[in-house]
Amino acid sequence: MKNVIFVILVCGLIGISGFKEESINYEQITFDYFISDILGSDFKDITLIEFKGKTESEYSALGDYRFCLKPEEKLESIIKDLTKQSTQNVKPVKSEGYKSITISDFNNKTTAPRLYLYPSVHVADNFYVFLSLRKPNEQVVNYVFELQPNGNITRSCKMN
Repeated sequence: MKNVIFVILVCGLIGISGFKEESINYEQITFDYFISDILGSDFKDITLIEFKGKTESEYSALGDYRFCLKPEEKLESIIKDLTKQSTQNVKPVKSEGYKSITISDFNNKTTAPRLYLYPSVHVADNFYVFLSLRKPNEQVVNYVFELQPNGNITRSCKMN
């Protein structure tokens, strides 16, 4: 009888753990969208970029920016307060398998543009992911992406 109860208990725990919701990687979704939909249209001359394969640990490298999603002032104030924290959890982001662009790790000897991806910020019902593209001797281009909790990108804009 004890064995039967034990087996039922173990099966129940396995069944419950099978319903655990998988965490959504908002940064990976944003990276994929940027590479497939934005890079080719906004930067037609770029065929090679450098990317570390992970998110940044600090938002300070994002620099000053003017938020471009409405309501601008309210969202900008909230997000800037949330990103004042000195460090965030670094998340891995897969950067291989793209046919339209070559992506390599940072290299001091190249003049390729560098892509920086920042950890998602949760505000109200949405998540916001920042991305910067830095071309040598040119102005940094910052983007912000708004994602729903299910991972769908609802809107994005260039913040320059």
